[in-house]
Amino acid sequence: MKIVGLLLISIFLYANPNPTNSSIYCKMQDYRKYATRKFHRFLYYIDSSLSGNKDLNISSYKKIRSSRIDLIFSLKDNSKFSLHLRGKFKLPMLKNRAELTFSQNDKDEIDNQKSIKSNDDIVTDKKLRVGLKYYLHKEKRSSVYAKLSFKLNPSHFGPYLKLGIDRSYLSESSLETSINNSIYYYINGNDLSASTSLSFLKPLGKSFWLDQGNKLYWKGSNDIYLTNTLMLHQMLDIKNRLFYRIDYTTSYNDKENFEHYDSQMSVGYFHRFDKWFFAQVIPKVRKSREDGYDTKYLITLNFGVRLGYK
Repeated sequence: MKIVGLLLISIFLYANPNPTNSSIYCKMQDYRKYATRKFHRFLYYIDSSLSGNKDLNISSYKKIRSSRIDLIFSLKDNSKFSLHLRGKFKLPMLKNRAELTFSQNDKDEIDNQKSIKSNDDIVTDKKLRVGLKYYLHKEKRSSVYAKLSFKLNPSHFGPYLKLGIDRSYLSESSLETSINNSIYYYINGNDLSASTSLSFLKPLGKSFWLDQGNKLYWKGSNDIYLTNTLMLHQMLDIKNRLFYRIDYTTSYNDKENFEHYDSQMSVGYFHRFDKWFFAQVIPKVRKSREDGYDTKYLITLNFGVRLGYK
């Protein structure tokens, strides 16, 4: 799998920008289009099965064809290769009340521009999950939803239920404030967890915008974590951008109250080859309690393929 990931990255780093029909680039595009058709048919099957409408609904299928998903091949500093999915898809025959989501928690930030992130922040394992999300209330800047999610690995099913409340505000000065609250119930372990976050997003001219987030997670009185994040985005041009990020996490216990748990600084460079393929490199410096607060220098390479038509 590592070789496959490196091969994919090298193909597009050295691809001919004006490829012929017989080029490797065009063959990869053919595979991407084939996978996109299979992906949309799968969504239509889920939508029609849940709605009970087995007849072909052309209007619904056209809406499904607007769904996109990013497949991200990631190679980390320890030569560990992994596959991530990012996506969220409407199911139109359920009157747009339901969405199919894919998520995978990972400490290495994957920032892929317009792709919607659907990570569940307090799900601490790195197994790929699929979820069905149903909106009890949905407006432009507020929503209340319930979600059932489980791991795709049948030997580690790990289902959980989530109840979420999201609200955002946009001021006249273009400052966007978001509040997110969630309660999780892990069915296998009969455990409850919760998280709440407050974040701010502010444009700074045409090329920069500032993102500041504060997130509190607790699981019982002896398992509480507070993470503060400061992130600056810089648009270089339509295909290239940078981000600069600082994270600081403290944890709480009965003996020492809040203490330093983890801190890291990272810089990310993002490049989009075209509409469907992109790559990213993220060097990082990290200190954490798990590593005895030793300074670690890490790097992650991400290569992404987008399935979709738009």
